[in-house]
Amino acid sequence: MKTVRILLVLGGLAAVGYLIAMTGVDALLAPIRTLSWRLAVFVVFPYAVVALLRTVAWRFAFVGAPVSLGRLFSVRLAGEALNFAAASVGGEPVKAYLLRPSVPLAAASAAQVLDKTGVTIGQVLFLALGLAVALPVFRLPDDFRWAMVALLGLQLVVVIAFVLVQRIGMFGWTLGLLTRLGVRDTQGVRGLLGFDQALTTLYRERPGRVLACILVHLLGWIVGSLEVYLVLKWLGASSSFTTALVIDAFGTGVKFLAFAIPGALGVLEGGYMVAFSALGLGSDLGLSFTLIRRLRMVLWSTAGLVVLAFLRASPRATAPTRARHG
Repeated sequence: MKTVRILLVLGGLAAVGYLIAMTGVDALLAPIRTLSWRLAVFVVFPYAVVALLRTVAWRFAFVGAPVSLGRLFSVRLAGEALNFAAASVGGEPVKAYLLRPSVPLAAASAAQVLDKTGVTIGQVLFLALGLAVALPVFRLPDDFRWAMVALLGLQLVVVIAFVLVQRIGMFGWTLGLLTRLGVRDTQGVRGLLGFDQALTTLYRERPGRVLACILVHLLGWIVGSLEVYLVLKWLGASSSFTTALVIDAFGTGVKFLAFAIPGALGVLEGGYMVAFSALGLGSDLGLSFTLIRRLRMVLWSTAGLVVLAFLRASPRATAPTRARHG
């Protein structure tokens, strides 16, 4: 897997380099020069609001919310910094580790799976919203319109299947199979049953919290469209928030296909180039915007790694280890 990840990163970097070479460095730097000091505003806002909304959504995935919003914000920031470089999943075990001893491992893992599901469902709803807005308002190329419809259908199938697996239990059937095969001592699998129980309890007994998690994540996706809107407004492009929402919905929809590629390198750039072009704003502006957003991602990820270093050094994170050796 490490070799595959390295190859994906190299392939993504090559794709980004090719797109930059085809577009031209001067054409890409012109919008950045125009933004000037506003670039600092872009880096901080509106992603700070998006990060807060995603933390609130994650808190809904915990029964009883045993962790403060501030600590969850810090843990999420640290975990997402690792996700940025590890195909969207590398930071999830770290989040569970950093929540100890306040949250049991099974409960933390269940909350993370539900949160990831909420993020994905929110993304699917965001693409559906973008299509609902775009189809009657904008004259989109036929191939692009049908590609987005097909992408929405694919996302719906994947999400529905994933939710069904969670509701029936992701690991319970494994224990049953091993028992039928005569394997009695399955402590590892039995440990996963606690995760199954915590997750199915959330779906069956806390549907309101599940729905709240999804809706807040959807709001986070919508607020994220402000990044597109602000760049277009500052560059003097004739566009509205509706245009920005449609562009971001299509761009993040394409990103769904790149879940296995660290940072969605190459795919994210290409997706936004196509989305900007389909809305009549030019693919070069789409690439410039994506690179500006990349800058924001890198800076927030750097901040997350700094937070991770502080959290790992805190007494709360190391308390279980000291207890075992005491």
